[in-house]
Amino acid sequence: MDSKEFNLLGLNLKEDGSVELDPTTLEGLKKMPIDIFDNVYLGEVKPDALILCIDIRGFSNFLCSHDEQTVFSLITSFTSNFLSCVNQFGYGCSYYKLLGDGALVIWDQTNEDSVAEALSVFTSYLHFAKEELFPPYPELGLAGALVQDLIYKYEISAETSLLKYRDYVGYGINLACRVQGLAEKDQLVVNKILADQNYFQTRISKDPALIKDLSRLKGLREEDRNAMYFYV
Repeated sequence: MDSKEFNLLGLNLKEDGSVELDPTTLEGLKKMPIDIFDNVYLGEVKPDALILCIDIRGFSNFLCSHDEQTVFSLITSFTSNFLSCVNQFGYGCSYYKLLGDGALVIWDQTNEDSVAEALSVFTSYLHFAKEELFPPYPELGLAGALVQDLIYKYEISAETSLLKYRDYVGYGINLACRVQGLAEKDQLVVNKILADQNYFQTRISKDPALIKDLSRLKGLREEDRNAMYFYV
C-alpha cells in the first residue's frame, strides 16, 4: 500500500514507516470495538442509554438455499450500506458493532435527538433494504428493537498489539437482542420505559401468543413481559 492509499484511509505514512492517524479517523475509532490503546482503562455506567438492535429476518434459510457468492454479495452489501446509513443518520451515536446478519448501535444518553437519530437509522435502512437490497430475495426482511435502559461500557487492553477493545454489557442490550426476535418483518419493537417517554406513537399488543413468547425469553424483568410495544 503506497502513501496515497494510506491518505485515502485517513492515515499519514511517515518517512520512518510509522503511520499517523488524522483527528477524524481517531474520533471514528472511539465508536468502534477496536481502538488505539492510550493507557486509559474505562469503566462507565450508562443508566439512560439507547440501544438499537437490527436483524435480517429469514437469513438462516437464505444461507441454506443460496451459494457462497450470493451470500457474500448480500452480506457485504448489507453491512457496508448499513455503516453508511449510521454515519449519515446516526452521527451522534456512541458505538456500533456488526453482528453478522444484524447490528447494534448505542447512544450513551436517551433524549429527543438520540431517539430521532435511532429512528432515522432504522426507517431509512428499512426503506433501502426493501427497495434495493431484498427484492430478489422475498424471504428476507428487516426487523429490530429500540430500548432505553441501563448498560455498562468498558475497555480493556489487547496486550502487545497496542490496541484496546471496547464493549458494552447490561440489561438494556440483553432486552434489545431478545425482544427483537419477536418482531416481524418491517417491525420495530420498543420497551415500556421508552414508550412511556412519548417521543413517538406506539401500538401496544397483549396478544396471548405474543405474551406467551415473551414469557419464554430469559432474563427479562416482569414489566417487560406484560405487553409488546411497537413503533408506528
